[in-house]
Amino acid sequence: MGKDAAGLLSRVDDLPPLPAVAARVMGMAEDDKTSAMDLAQVLATDQALTAKLIRISNSAYYGFARRISTVREAVVMLGFKQVRQVAVGASLMNTFKRGQDDGFDLDLFWGHSVAVAVAAEALAKKSFAVKPEDAFTAGILHDIGRLVVRQVMPAEFAQAVAMARRGECSLHIAEQIATGYSHDEVGKALGELWKFPGHLIDAVRCHHDESLTAGDGLSGVVAQANRLVLHYGLYCGYDLEFGDLAPLPPDLADVEAACGGIERVLNRAFSFIESASGTPETWYAKAS
Repeated sequence: MGKDAAGLLSRVDDLPPLPAVAARVMGMAEDDKTSAMDLAQVLATDQALTAKLIRISNSAYYGFARRISTVREAVVMLGFKQVRQVAVGASLMNTFKRGQDDGFDLDLFWGHSVAVAVAAEALAKKSFAVKPEDAFTAGILHDIGRLVVRQVMPAEFAQAVAMARRGECSLHIAEQIATGYSHDEVGKALGELWKFPGHLIDAVRCHHDESLTAGDGLSGVVAQANRLVLHYGLYCGYDLEFGDLAPLPPDLADVEAACGGIERVLNRAFSFIESASGTPETWYAKAS
């Protein structure tokens, strides 16, 4: 357990808010009274997000037979919860600072996050433990605390990245050594600040708990998806080249099978990021 994460957030003046439209979509997707037209009207106030939503709806990620040309069609075809996952994912990709010279690669960060989201979604569909849309959203969000630590303590975070890239330990451990904070606890505090639903907050907090299984609900689904993606070397914001992969443990092999194989996970993640940002090549080339 690291230092008090809520205390860290309380002394940050320039912490970015959750983008306004994404915040409203989060709440509306949980409200049974919300109509497709209500949700479409809110989304239409953000032109950039609207364009991404339509582009993702027409991408290979969903593979709809008919072409979607309006926000309302996208909401009807995808459903409220899937619109939430697209809105949150696409919005957060532009929320935190780029360009810090610390060895941390935001393209790899989002590549990891979306791959975990895709794996969690697939695992949820197989296990019937949680709603797949919730699993995807939690996967996108699971490492969000790391971006806060990076922004608030850049020098210390750069030290942590250097330790991880040298292979001394995982970035999760290195950041606790260098900063005193654990990104899963910071992510939990951020989720509370941004008023995420409780089950999403729990999944963010527990995503490194490998004792959880897919039968343990949303937290277990995300933890196992994260474990699978890390096993295949798609790290969170940095790259290593240490030779051959270790053999898959039997339980993790079952997780991969439930996800349809790691190649399917990476291909679907590629499709999502390609549509959301247009620049997937950096992480995909390293993950392939």
